[in-house]
Amino acid sequence: MMRNPIPSSSDLVPPTWTVSDDQRALVAACQRFARDQLEPLLAAPPSQAGWRDIVTHASSLDLGTMILPTSLGGMAIGQHDLCGIVSTLACGPIERAAQLTQSIPALMTLRAYDMLDALAPHPIGDYFNGTCAIALTVPDFHAATLWHLHDQDCAPVAPLMLTPHARGLALIDSAHGDAHACRHCLVVLGALSLEQWRCNGTLRATPLASIDQCGAQNDSPSQTWLTNIALYVSALLSGAMQHDVAFALRYGAERRAFRKPIMLHQRVAVRLADMLIATQGTHLFLRALTLAEPNISTALVRQLVRHIAAESMELTHELVQFCGAHGYVSGLPPAARLTTCHWFAMLLMRVDTALAQLTARHTFDSTTGASA
Repeated sequence: MMRNPIPSSSDLVPPTWTVSDDQRALVAACQRFARDQLEPLLAAPPSQAGWRDIVTHASSLDLGTMILPTSLGGMAIGQHDLCGIVSTLACGPIERAAQLTQSIPALMTLRAYDMLDALAPHPIGDYFNGTCAIALTVPDFHAATLWHLHDQDCAPVAPLMLTPHARGLALIDSAHGDAHACRHCLVVLGALSLEQWRCNGTLRATPLASIDQCGAQNDSPSQTWLTNIALYVSALLSGAMQHDVAFALRYGAERRAFRKPIMLHQRVAVRLADMLIATQGTHLFLRALTLAEPNISTALVRQLVRHIAAESMELTHELVQFCGAHGYVSGLPPAARLTTCHWFAMLLMRVDTALAQLTARHTFDSTTGASA
């Protein structure tokens, strides 16, 4: 009896998911940097001198050139490959990966509208070597609130920030933008400060640049901006989940009970399998969505952020319980994750709220416009 041949693994990979040699080399360089420089920080925070060395190594990855369009000598990296790189960097403390890359959502938004010239006189590489930064901001359109994540160590130049402005976006200097805002620091994550700004209307600062026109896919600037933030933070949490599962598998193989590795016990194996399934499902969801660029559905983005926020939190708690039930947690990666990941999950939920408000506003505007 003839049996159907088993297809090779390469036959199961969609053509759009294949990786070129340049992309593979780029990912390998990021993996080496993350493994050698960032992963050890889960055990202990770095000194100021040590962190400066890490930032110097990070600048050699040339993330700025990846984002620059080809017309300016860059690689014009897409969301799919960019999310893969961001996920790789999240094998260390997620707040440290964010400190190195927090400017990415704003830079991708400015690139989408050919507005990178507004960053002059600083070259784009300065946003990845500790010289400059663009703070990560998420608006609440109904409560006149901004959730503001910025690097406290970026002293030479005050962080820039994107904010809602009229019917578009404005790039402003945060040193002047907070003069009429009531600021409340929620938490300090390493060198990052997460603040809540309550503003009376838009921030009263002269924009360095403003984006008012819709993009090529008829997306509003705010929608593009929020989508970029959602994909970026999702990539951070997805990468952290992948690293956590890899740690859990190593821990399960090394930790022994009743003369054999604990992962060989059925109940432990089931627990590890659930973690792996949740992580792989999250990774595939993010990857499939970024492959749809530039036609990324806002409804699917909202589903993604809710899914990743929930799954990352559940996995973090599950991993702490997994380690605590078979030994100790202090000093292990799950202990470091437990104190930070929920804040990034909260930011994702703020993005979901902002996208819902934006969609409702656009629906109302189109309805009233049609009736008029």
